[in-house]
Amino acid sequence: MGQEIYLSKYPPDRTLEPGTYRIFNAQAGTAIQVSEHDPTRVVTWEKHKGENQQWFLQRSGQGYRLQNRHYDAYLAVSNTNDHSRVYASRYPTTWVFLKFNGDYIVQLADSYQVLDLHCCSGHNGNELHIWGEGVEPQKIWRVERLGSDSGNKELAAIQGQVANKDKELSSAKEELSGLRELLGRRDETIRQLQQDLKSKEEALSHAHKANDESADLRDQHGLLESKLSQQQTETASLRAKMGRVEYLMSQLMGKSGGSIFTRDKD
Repeated sequence: MGQEIYLSKYPPDRTLEPGTYRIFNAQAGTAIQVSEHDPTRVVTWEKHKGENQQWFLQRSGQGYRLQNRHYDAYLAVSNTNDHSRVYASRYPTTWVFLKFNGDYIVQLADSYQVLDLHCCSGHNGNELHIWGEGVEPQKIWRVERLGSDSGNKELAAIQGQVANKDKELSSAKEELSGLRELLGRRDETIRQLQQDLKSKEEALSHAHKANDESADLRDQHGLLESKLSQQQTETASLRAKMGRVEYLMSQLMGKSGGSIFTRDKD
């Protein structure tokens, strides 16, 4: 038979965002850190700004793992028995943050054991163990978020790549927007040129029509001039004929008058 999975009566907080945190006992006020003299030893110490007191909170299934910022080691336990020592390991352990009156009980995942500050003493160098779940002061902890860095190098690299891609995409979108704007201006220029061309074609059509009409008028004018010349010629001919007729008539009248006068005398 396998070990039975323990379910606490206290609800887990799964809303904690990955990042850099300080974890300290609510009553003693001392924070969990990796010893400066032994990179495998985990103790509590008064709060300071050292990286050995800063922990990367990283998601691990339904819980979290805690990686020390300075040593890259994980908060772990030597075994799952009561009073087992908490230490810094190369391999991660999953912890669950159970909500209790605004603070936390830090539970070993699938187990009834929780983080326990030895005798709830606030002296520097005090050790941590795991004991059965409870709400005694030595088992109540608080977290202080220090930053958004979660220490996940692969994730950070991916996020960096995503950020670069986002920048490239943003730049491409700006370039595309500029090209679309330029294309819009070109389309407007083409539309105006098409309108101008249409106007010029209409004007040219009118000019061709006017030119054709002018040619017709020239032809008609030439025809009229020809007819006028012909009429003038015919008129001159008629005048000449009339002149000859008048002359002949005058001659005839002259002759006729003399003849009549002679007859009267007879």
